[in-house]
Amino acid sequence: MSTPNLSRRTLFKGAALTALSGTALNSLTACSPGTGGGSTAAAGKAVPVPTYVSPVKPKPLYAGNAQGVMDVYAAFPTNGPTTVTGGPVGDGSDFNVLVMTYGQPAPPLDKNAYWQLLNKELNVNVKPQLVPAADFATKFPALVAGNDLPEVVSIPIYMNVARLPQLAQAQFTDLSEYLSGDAVKKYPNLAGIQEANWLNGYLNGRIYGVPKSDPVFTSTLYTKTDVIKQAGGNPQPTTLAEFKDLAKAVNNPKAGIYAFCGGVDDITFAESLMMSFGVPNKWTQKGDGTFVSSYEHEQFIPAVAAVADLHASGYFHPDTATMSKVQRDALFRSGKLAVVADGNRAMGIIADDHALEFGMIAPFAAEGGKAAYWQGGGAYAITMLKKTTDKKRIDRFLRVLDYIAAPFGSRESFVMSYGAEGSDYTVKSGVPVLTTRGQREQDLGLAYIVGGPQVLCDPQGAPGADKQYYDWQQKAVPLLVPNPAAHLYSQTYNTKGSSLEQKMRDAVISVFLGRSKASSLKDAVATWKQSGGDQMAREYADSLKKSS
Repeated sequence: MSTPNLSRRTLFKGAALTALSGTALNSLTACSPGTGGGSTAAAGKAVPVPTYVSPVKPKPLYAGNAQGVMDVYAAFPTNGPTTVTGGPVGDGSDFNVLVMTYGQPAPPLDKNAYWQLLNKELNVNVKPQLVPAADFATKFPALVAGNDLPEVVSIPIYMNVARLPQLAQAQFTDLSEYLSGDAVKKYPNLAGIQEANWLNGYLNGRIYGVPKSDPVFTSTLYTKTDVIKQAGGNPQPTTLAEFKDLAKAVNNPKAGIYAFCGGVDDITFAESLMMSFGVPNKWTQKGDGTFVSSYEHEQFIPAVAAVADLHASGYFHPDTATMSKVQRDALFRSGKLAVVADGNRAMGIIADDHALEFGMIAPFAAEGGKAAYWQGGGAYAITMLKKTTDKKRIDRFLRVLDYIAAPFGSRESFVMSYGAEGSDYTVKSGVPVLTTRGQREQDLGLAYIVGGPQVLCDPQGAPGADKQYYDWQQKAVPLLVPNPAAHLYSQTYNTKGSSLEQKMRDAVISVFLGRSKASSLKDAVATWKQSGGDQMAREYADSLKKSS
């Protein structure tokens, strides 16, 4: 299900890995799609958004739309147009960049044809400082405290970096002069990034970060359709009652088959039920401009209670509380789990298994009628430049990012996606195919730091998988519910959000696993409000006024 510029661990062109998929409460520390707001306009009116110029692209097999449905392509064109002109991209100097990664480090430069090719194409010496995802939350503050940040820093949006607006103003370059309005047209591929994505790069009302675009989708319920059909169940339930019927039909503990294993660490299963119960996307903005948390919505507790009821009925694997994602995915592949909740990027891993019969449940309303689906924030990461007034250094930074952000179908995007012919890819029947070496070499991480609209293109994946996900997107997009605080700023959320949301997450898990009654959530919500939730609401309202 991916544009193949990364290994099979990815779903979309330059997307993050499945482990970073959109979740409900595990992403509550995120700007997108977490419970908090995003980064826009901490103080003062924001500068104009970069002018959008639609990129030149090949005709898709199935066309997407501006609302979020992604274009589908059968294969990557091998003779696409050149989008970066005007001489060498860089100046031959080092390009030191901090990137969060999810797999093993790429092979070293002298054994990495892909890395060598990028150095040549970009005319820089790429020197990545790779930080494993598990270490980023502790490593990044240490680098800041020790004044050890490299020249270029890419920060995943879901990482709740303390006092990021203040940090940006003190240590990073204000790029507004170079990117706001028509100024971005000097970098045509950056101009191909849409407004919703750019909003994630705003701090203090100014442009400090260049975004890596992300799909608008959050979590999805994936089904082992062959297992469900064999048990006589309906793989496309449209109400909570039908969802329970599916679970009852397929659940067979004696055979080691269970309906669900939500993954307590992710709480993605709870997120899906919250959406079906009509719980708002993190916040609701009232007519008077005030904000109310989704925790206070009348259906929040019933939604969690519904998940707890499914667990109490024995439909969840008994090891749900301790099972790792790797173990869960293996059980799903082997037909021992019928439904798993995971982020949209999980589709890439599933689709690469040619022998796996799978599907996706379209969003449904618990009592029937129109469903709701929480919209993501539109970016995976923002990339910033250490503070400098050197216009040549700023231009070099933006030209390098302009190359990396080249749209699907272009020559530059082909280089980013496939690397060097022979070592990184071969061409079979006119279709470029990554080699095992090519997949490993691309763990360099640069594809994570910037990019425009993504597409669905996985000629090496399961036949029909791209179309299947495209069809699911068409059902989900009309149901999108945005988070009204997604691009607003709250100092309380920035400094206390992680700890506050962890307590709410613990409270939900306790109810989910039957350790506490659903009514206990009333006290948890009250404590959350008193400890900072109400202050967040006030700060989002103030931020909205300042940015309007």
